[in-house]
Amino acid sequence: MKTKLIILVFLGFIVSNAQTISLNGKWKFKASNTLSESELLQSDFSNWDTMQVPGNWDTHEKYATYVGKGYYQKDFRVPQKWQGKQIRVQFEAVYETAMVWVNGKLLGKHVGGYLPFEFNIAPFLKLGESNSIIVMADNSYKRGAWWAWGGISREVWLVATEDLRFVYQHIASIPDFEKGEINFSIKYKVENNGTNSATAQILPKIKGIDVAPVSVKINRNATAIAEIKFKRKLADFKFWHFDSPNLYQLTSELQVEGKKVDVTEDNFGIRKFEVRGEQFYLNNQAVRMNGVNRVHDHPKYGNTEPDGLIKKDMKDIQSLGCTFSRLMHAPLSKNLLDYCDKNGFLLVEEIPVWGDDDPQSFPNNPVTKKWMADMIERDFNHPSVVAWSVGNELRDAVADWDEKALTKDQYDYVNEMLDYVASLDTTRLKTYVTITSYRKGEIGTEPYEKVDFISMNSYGNAPVLAQKTHEKFPGKPIFVSEIGLSQIGNEPNSELRKELVTYIKELKQFPWISGVSLWSYNDYRSNYKGTPTSGYREWGIVDAFRKKKKKAYVQLKALYKEWEE
Repeated sequence: MKTKLIILVFLGFIVSNAQTISLNGKWKFKASNTLSESELLQSDFSNWDTMQVPGNWDTHEKYATYVGKGYYQKDFRVPQKWQGKQIRVQFEAVYETAMVWVNGKLLGKHVGGYLPFEFNIAPFLKLGESNSIIVMADNSYKRGAWWAWGGISREVWLVATEDLRFVYQHIASIPDFEKGEINFSIKYKVENNGTNSATAQILPKIKGIDVAPVSVKINRNATAIAEIKFKRKLADFKFWHFDSPNLYQLTSELQVEGKKVDVTEDNFGIRKFEVRGEQFYLNNQAVRMNGVNRVHDHPKYGNTEPDGLIKKDMKDIQSLGCTFSRLMHAPLSKNLLDYCDKNGFLLVEEIPVWGDDDPQSFPNNPVTKKWMADMIERDFNHPSVVAWSVGNELRDAVADWDEKALTKDQYDYVNEMLDYVASLDTTRLKTYVTITSYRKGEIGTEPYEKVDFISMNSYGNAPVLAQKTHEKFPGKPIFVSEIGLSQIGNEPNSELRKELVTYIKELKQFPWISGVSLWSYNDYRSNYKGTPTSGYREWGIVDAFRKKKKKAYVQLKALYKEWEE
């Protein structure tokens, strides 16, 4: 039996001893598609509107349908004690294209609306005095049927560090059940912003476990990689599982000549996820896991997701019997990932490459490679993330629906990106979400060989379409990553169509179906074709405000309970 093994010990988002100042709160705001850079820098910001950061401008009635460039400005002070520090401004996410100025100096541009980026601003600051930061956010770029919420949608920080700092630490572990041990590997990336090369010591510590330090030399204005490998007894650890999401803690300290210059402290979990034949296995047990997709959308919050909303939604989703989903077609928010780590929900993460006209779906695309690399670097340490997806529902734009297949560029894109994912992370599964496998997709025109499991969306007769896919592409699990049949509706008595209920029940009978995921948990704002006059796609089992659970909610809970019996 051919086995694809996925084993990992994970860390959460890196937390260091760096000094931080939050730039969240009230910013000045102006919407304009005609403002020149010189006009921008000479603006009287006191005449601008006020906008909350993090947030989205389209949650405000005045800018509810505005598309284009929005400018944010804020004055801030940097303490004198930060003299000699490396000072960066860090953005968790800005949708979708961003440009940043500090004290009139253009720092650079970032493309991609769901991932973090930063700039070193130390050379341009006035310590102890007032400084000005301007951010341009442009939401013109749109993918999919979800709303392209504009603005600085996640947190903003000023961070001060020494010349040497941790960029990331990635943790992997490979349990060997026959030998009863875990093979640990901790990989560090260290950056040196100083004018001289330096040799540093990295001292990792896991409570109750001695781990040998490692030395690393970093040239000036460069980065270096260090890695530590060690074995420990399997019996001394508890696994991370959706029924028991056990987390441990690792602390790593960076020292130069005995002086601490940076430290990270993170939770991590140990779990083994793999494909054996046509089934998923989690920690050596066969699992079939169902889910529901969740759109990062709320009329009040846009795609800025406060902790309370995340907790409420995910607890509700889990109460339905859901444990596994590709929740959304874009990198997920950090607080959502943290919730899933702590509460045992498995995730597939995906970059936003979607549909028949996606301009990014061509091979060797530096944009999509950066998106994937940034997502994997940020999220590598989350035990909840078990697979990466390189795109959703790519297909020929011209052919009739029954004749849909991937274009050559799309096929080459998926094939090449799957290789790229493997080069970045060998510890997780790889997939691509298809709607062409059961149409004109064939071996050679569908990326069958390189995916570890098939993700298939269905808005028709799902059992028939799944059987067609299985017959053409045998030997791998099939996850029905989206299932639906017309919009549910917005009334309390809105329900799943009888045919859809039958389809979900029938899919349970196929041993190679690893689970299904209903589209979607919530109604969401949209201007995509077919959207009702309400302005919301009413596919959800709850309404957009999460105030109303529809009859479809009760139906889905009963269906998933049947799967468990």
